[in-house]
Amino acid sequence: MRRIAVLLVLMACATPALADPIAIIRTVTVMSDPLGSVIPRSIPGAVLDYSATLSNPLGNAGKTVRGIQYQDQLPANMILRVADLGTVGSGPAAFTNGAIILGIGDSGMTYTFSGLSSTTDGIDFYDGTSWSYTPVADADGYDASIRAIRIKPVTNFKTGGSFTIRYRVKLR
Repeated sequence: MRRIAVLLVLMACATPALADPIAIIRTVTVMSDPLGSVIPRSIPGAVLDYSATLSNPLGNAGKTVRGIQYQDQLPANMILRVADLGTVGSGPAAFTNGAIILGIGDSGMTYTFSGLSSTTDGIDFYDGTSWSYTPVADADGYDASIRAIRIKPVTNFKTGGSFTIRYRVKLR
């Protein structure tokens, strides 16, 4: 009898199972080039949109997945746009939940942008020395000092859900 009770206590204190890896699909789209080409090319001065779609696999059913962060180091020949990417006040990154038809595919996560100097919203900027760098936009809305970007959505990541992060860069 005592052996069964000890086994039940050990089972109740067991470490939670590790989650399966989050799937990430990255794409780059050339939006424009300085020549005004009909089919824009990736040449100096070109504007590119980076997108990353993160998906929580069905293998994570019954496992809590939280604390997700997406971090991307920018190559030396790219400058991050820090001006609003969408509507006024939206910030330099667009966060889109997965297909939300009847809640299917929704990540369950949220992203907030409070301002370039905020230390409590869902985005951080790295200047090569610190993640607490406050961007300063040039006349075109870009900051050449940023070397990496980190997006931090909050709450639990729903199994089978996904979200997409989009941000813009310019080639030097």
